Amino acid sequence: MEFADPKSDIAFKKLFADQKHSCILISFLNSILQKKDGEKILQVKISDPNNQPLALEYKLSIVDVRCTDEQGKHYIVEMQVAAQRDFFSQVQYYSALALSRQLKKGWEYRKLKSIISVNVVDFKLNTDSKEYLTHHLTIDSSTGKQSLKLFEFHFIELSKFQKKLSQLKTIEDKWIYLLKNAAKMEAKPKSLSQEEEIEHALQILNMATWSDKEHENYEKFLDAERVVKDVRETAIAKANAQGLEKGREEGREEGHAKAMIKIARNMLKSGMSKKEISKITGLTDTQLKNIKGKS
Repeated sequence: MEFADPKSDIAFKKLFADQKHSCILISFLNSILQKKDGEKILQVKISDPNNQPLALEYKLSIVDVRCTDEQGKHYIVEMQVAAQRDFFSQVQYYSALALSRQLKKGWEYRKLKSIISVNVVDFKLNTDSKEYLTHHLTIDSSTGKQSLKLFEFHFIELSKFQKKLSQLKTIEDKWIYLLKNAAKMEAKPKSLSQEEEIEHALQILNMATWSDKEHENYEKFLDAERVVKDVRETAIAKANAQGLEKGREEGREEGHAKAMIKIARNMLKSGMSKKEISKITGLTDTQLKNIKGKS
């Protein structure tokens, strides 16, 4: 049995962007956001499931799904594959845009609904913390009270998640394990299949059930990902090679200059004229004056 990597465009959207399978997205959000009974999301309306960035590298970096729940709260579920230095700023910017777009002409601010940003990243985002799942709210620094409730940010750092199947206790851990390891699994683990929505997700990720077009798109995505990776690695290797050669050249120049200065110093001591020394060593009058001053 072959499972698709859920971090790819088509697999991620098959899991979370299909209204027919909204139970999967609901389960994922309720578990990651650690919703308790009485506050759990019961329904979502998925919007813009075909959101396609124009640039190839941007497409390989970000795949997002947008939805609203029955209370009108807006959710942005985003997958980030390639490391990005300004990701925290980017996430806040997108959330601010999503909030501003709610405010229609004549509306009052009290009608604005919360923006909940859930971000799955395949790199270490916060090097100051070992936690793979973090939640960020805007709170009063002295009282801890949350008066500013329109923004929430949640981050899942797959590279920090090291739990094995036998260590999975919570449903959020099972979801994270699936997102990180689906492509490496050879069969459906029983411990994952016990959860109805995760079993459903495994069925969707089973490539044997995919259409020819879906297989083709998946292979195109993987190939494009390999091309971008190769371009980056080639650029880095070229830059390193140029830097190494430049360093060698600078080293040679520095060594030559030191040798000429040493020779010139001996010539000056022997009484040779500066003009003759300059002609032999290639040193300037200023350099020769400095040598004389130091000797």
